[in-house]
Amino acid sequence: MVVRQWQFYIDHNQFDSARLYSTELARSYVDFLDALAQGDTSETDNTQLYNLQCDIQGDSAICHYLIEGEMGEKIPDTLILQRINGRWLVHRVEGFLVIPVDSLQPGDEDLIFPSDSLDEELE
Repeated sequence: MVVRQWQFYIDHNQFDSARLYSTELARSYVDFLDALAQGDTSETDNTQLYNLQCDIQGDSAICHYLIEGEMGEKIPDTLILQRINGRWLVHRVEGFLVIPVDSLQPGDEDLIFPSDSLDEELE
């Protein structure tokens, strides 16, 4: 239920509500999405979660599911949950990495701004 509720809030740009279902680590992902939306709540989506299965071990759970991509293909996705004070919260979004800009070393610009763009106009 937590995975579906959290995804619903993300889909409908209800980021404050999504934060209530997130640990501090997952809040960085919600903050990232909130910044991308820039307060625009008009465009919403309903992500369908296919074959949602969670493996629970103690106070941790890993949830695997499929979502539908733009071309109709099924894409695997994963969320890590953690039980804190008896409540399940989204803890980590697989594949999301926050790189603090002030910690980049010379040459690390490619982590944020890849140089292998196929768009000649952007080059």
